[in-house]
Amino acid sequence: MSKNWLLVGGILLGITNTVLAQHLQGIAMGNYSGTQALYHNPAFVADSRYSVYVNLVGSQLYTANSGVRYNAPYSFLGLITNQVSSEYRNDKGAVLFPRAYLKERLNGRDKWLNAGGDTRLPSIMFGLFKNKIGVGFSTRARYYVNASGITEPLSRLISKTTRLEELQGQHFDNQSGRLHVNALGELAMTVGGVVMDNETDFLKVGVTIKRLIGLYNAHVEINNSSYSIQPDPAWQNRRHMIVGDQIDVKYGITRDEAFQNIKPNVSWLLGNAPAGSGWGFDLGAVYEYRPDVHKYSYTEKGVRLKDASKNKYLYRVAVSLTDVGRVHFKNPTYLLQQEVVTSNKILRYDDFQKLKGSEGAFDAVNKAFGVSGSQAAHFYSVLPMAFQASVDYNVRPKVYVNALWVQNLIPQSAFGMKSESMLSVTPRYEHKWYEVSVPVSIMNRYSSPAIGLAGRAGPFWIGTDHITGLLNIGNPKSFNLYFGISAGLFRKPPDIGNKCWPPENSWLRRIFSRR
Repeated sequence: MSKNWLLVGGILLGITNTVLAQHLQGIAMGNYSGTQALYHNPAFVADSRYSVYVNLVGSQLYTANSGVRYNAPYSFLGLITNQVSSEYRNDKGAVLFPRAYLKERLNGRDKWLNAGGDTRLPSIMFGLFKNKIGVGFSTRARYYVNASGITEPLSRLISKTTRLEELQGQHFDNQSGRLHVNALGELAMTVGGVVMDNETDFLKVGVTIKRLIGLYNAHVEINNSSYSIQPDPAWQNRRHMIVGDQIDVKYGITRDEAFQNIKPNVSWLLGNAPAGSGWGFDLGAVYEYRPDVHKYSYTEKGVRLKDASKNKYLYRVAVSLTDVGRVHFKNPTYLLQQEVVTSNKILRYDDFQKLKGSEGAFDAVNKAFGVSGSQAAHFYSVLPMAFQASVDYNVRPKVYVNALWVQNLIPQSAFGMKSESMLSVTPRYEHKWYEVSVPVSIMNRYSSPAIGLAGRAGPFWIGTDHITGLLNIGNPKSFNLYFGISAGLFRKPPDIGNKCWPPENSWLRRIFSRR
C-alpha cells in the first residue's frame, strides 16, 4: 500500500469529530445503471434495458463530518492521485499533513463521522421471460467508520491529539462517545418482477437477500468519563499524557487472523467460521406512468408488443427499504473485548508505539487500564438501514431529472453502521453508450450543500457528488469519489419487418407516401 493511501486512511480517522456519498446518485439512478441501481432499489432488476449486465469492478471512497473542515493547501483529489507538489513533502517524498490542516468547527455540540467506502466486486443481472422477471447476483466488500455522540472536548483530543495547547492543563468531565469500525463481505441475490402492466400504469417489485460476512470490527464506547491532559515527566514535560480520573469504557476488536484465515468456499461463507456472520435484505417497488406507451408498441405476428430497447415513462417513482439486518460477531477464536470501570489511570505516548496489529493495540489499552486478557465476547453490528425514495422525470428524449431522498433509520446510539441522510436533484443526459449528470445535493445529514459531476462512456464510469470538496473549494466537510468498469448486452429494438418501422418522420416513409 502506498504512503499516500496510508495518509488518506489516517485523515479519515483523524476527522473523527467530523456515508463515499454512500449513494452514487450521479451514476446509479439512470436507466443504464445496471447492478449499481440495485443497491438503491431491487425492483430495478426487472424490465431493464439490458438483457445481461456485468459489473467487473467498482469502488467509492467517502467521508462526511460535523466538526472539522479540510484546510490543506492541496486538494483531496491531488492527495489520492499523488499530485501534491514537493513544497508539501518531506525529504523522503512523503506528503506532509499536520493536524493544523483540520480546521475545527466549535459550537459546543456532540460530533459525528461517517467515512469509508465499498468495493463492488464481480456481479451480474439478467432478464427472464422477456425481462418480466429479473435476477441478479452481486458481491462486494464494505468498510465503515462511524463515530457518534462524541463530546466536543473528546473529539478535539482525538483529531488534534494532546499537542493542542488549548486542551493542556484542563480538566474535562462527563465525556462520552462511540466509535465503530466495520469491514464486511456481502453475497447477494436479487429477484424482481412486473406485477402490473396495463399500458399507462406499470409496477414492478423486488427483493435482495444478503449473506453477510463480518471480516473485522473494532469499537470503543466511552460513558461519563473524566480526564485531564498533563505534562509527562518521563519526557521532561515536552510531551503530554492523559490522566483518566474516572473511566467507564467498553472496547473490543477482532484479531488480525480473521482476515488471514478467509476461505471463500461455500462451507466457510455459510457457516460460523468467520469472525461474524448474518443476513440482511432490501425491499423495493417502482411505479412508472406511461401516457404515450403506444409510441413504443408494434405488432409482430398479430401480437401487440412493446419496444424493449426504449424507456417508456413520463415519470418514475421508486421507494425502498435497504440494509435491514445485522452481523453477529460470535466466533470466540477472533474476538477480544473488555469493559472497564476504573479511576486514576494514565495513558502515555510511549505506551502506544510500535504496536503489533490490532491485538497489540488491545493489549496496550489493557495495560494502561490495569486489566489483562479478554472477557467473553459476542456482539451484534447493525447494517445502515435506510428509507429511500426517488422520482425520475423525462423532460425530453434522453433528458431526465431525478430527485432522491435517503433517510437513515438507525439511531445514533446503536451499535453499528449508519447511512448518510441526504436529498439530491440530478439532471442527466442519458444515452445507452454514454451519460452525463450533475447531482446537486444537501448531504451530511442535510447540513452541507454540494454539487457534483458524473459520467459514463462505454464500460467506464466515474463521478463525484461533491466536486468542490474534492477540489478543496470552501474548506469542505465531506468528500466522495467513485469509479468502475461495467458492461451489458442491450435489449433489442423491433425487427425491420415490424409495423413501427420505419419511423413516421423518416425519409423512407415520406418516399413511399408519395406513391
